[in-house]
Amino acid sequence: MSEALCELGVLGLTTTGQSLAAHHASNMIRVCVCDDDVSFIPQVINEYKTQTEAGEDNDTTSNERASRCMLPSSNLEELVARLAQPRKIIIFGTYNDDVKLSEYWTKLSTLVEKGDMILRWGKEDKGHDKNITFYNNSIVGNLSKMYAKSKGIHLLEMVKLQCDRSVIFQGDGYDNAFMVGGATEAYKQLEPFIAPLATIGCVGSDPASVHYAQMIQRTIENGLMQAYAEATDVLRMAAGYENQDIGRAFNKWQEGGGKASSYLSKISSKIFYKRDAMTKKGHVLDYILDSVELNTVDNWVTLEATRLGVPAPSINAALETRFLSAMKDERVEASSILKVLDVADTPSVLKGQVDEDLQSALYCACMCIIAECFAVYQAASEVESWDVNFKECIRLWNLPGSILESTLLSNITSALTNNANQEMKILLTVPDVASELKELHISWRRIVTLSFASAIPCPTLSSSLTHYDSLRSRKLPIGLIHAQRDYFDASGYSRVGIDGHFTTNWITDHTQQIKRRESSAQPKKRRKKTEN
Repeated sequence: MSEALCELGVLGLTTTGQSLAAHHASNMIRVCVCDDDVSFIPQVINEYKTQTEAGEDNDTTSNERASRCMLPSSNLEELVARLAQPRKIIIFGTYNDDVKLSEYWTKLSTLVEKGDMILRWGKEDKGHDKNITFYNNSIVGNLSKMYAKSKGIHLLEMVKLQCDRSVIFQGDGYDNAFMVGGATEAYKQLEPFIAPLATIGCVGSDPASVHYAQMIQRTIENGLMQAYAEATDVLRMAAGYENQDIGRAFNKWQEGGGKASSYLSKISSKIFYKRDAMTKKGHVLDYILDSVELNTVDNWVTLEATRLGVPAPSINAALETRFLSAMKDERVEASSILKVLDVADTPSVLKGQVDEDLQSALYCACMCIIAECFAVYQAASEVESWDVNFKECIRLWNLPGSILESTLLSNITSALTNNANQEMKILLTVPDVASELKELHISWRRIVTLSFASAIPCPTLSSSLTHYDSLRSRKLPIGLIHAQRDYFDASGYSRVGIDGHFTTNWITDHTQQIKRRESSAQPKKRRKKTEN
């Protein structure tokens, strides 16, 4: 038994590392364990044996004992030597400790071989972590790109998904969900060893892609929350809803199971009902400062969209609103100078119609926000040669307790499934999605028109509609821009249906200027000297 090789290596005997090793060993899978603290290894092995042997049949032969399926290794050389090929190693305890991981890699890189797999387990505790790594700062991604891939070694990364804090205490497993980045073939081999302790899914073929997915997810969350905030402004300022009315509207949307049914609708309803315990007057929401603390993470997707040349007006609008919110003093001063419309000048509306239209407008705007973020992710995937799995991203983001949990994500999943044979270039043009927008866009337009007429700011609702209309426009008025520039400096333009570069003499002066230039470029004839 002792000479047989192990199927899995566990490096780092954290609580989660011990649980994973014990789970597989108790299921007769041989696991080799290792830790920086060599003195700690025998303690873990002995504790596992004591607990396991108590439940074993005394007649069981030594070769069948689960208590003998966890083996120690005192160093990395011994760990690698005890593993069957292709080797599978899961590293624990290096989250937020890139130096330690780098030290492990320096040693392991000389020991592992082509086809071997090394996965870094993500955040292990139940709490939230606001730190997000920019994809090109990912140590696992950089090590994979610079060293591992050329040797045929698979490095994989796990990133923990955040969830509602109440879900953490329910113990249904959704509080321990991870996105995984790495080669698909390696992930499939490691998945059976990870799945018993975590809800997982592979979102991209490179470790860096999982950090990009996390960045995209946060941007979608910010965009959707901004759209919901604008929706409440429409209900309050255009339809005259009070806090309780808005709470009831969100509750109706959620319980009705319609297009606006979502985690955000559910919690927004509760928020608008919550009375303020400190002042004993009004609601908590009335006392929350309307200024968002800026975080550099929130800029990243906008910067990436600019770098990659991807239009992202909706998420840009959501970000710019955050910038504007931070200008609290300036806004207070401007409100007394830039007077809004009198009530008599705003249009009268039917509350029921506003409520109905707003659900559709919110759904469409949120669809555009997700589409823009996916377009950025897809463009990065093409540049970096990642194989991004959008359906898996959506599945994980739609888990119970996620900010993004919604009917919207479920519908996107169905649309991608129903049109699986069609390459997704633009989410909005996927047939099922396009038909929904075609059905709902009139309500969307009515809400934006109402907001403009009532002087209600709606940056994401309106920017997303503008994006939709621009995308569906066969011809944009860009020709005038080319013509204006050509008029100014003869920079030229391309023509429809004809190859080449053209310029136009827009006025007589342009023609005369050309003629003078051509005339001055011609060689002058010399006069012959006459003899006296």
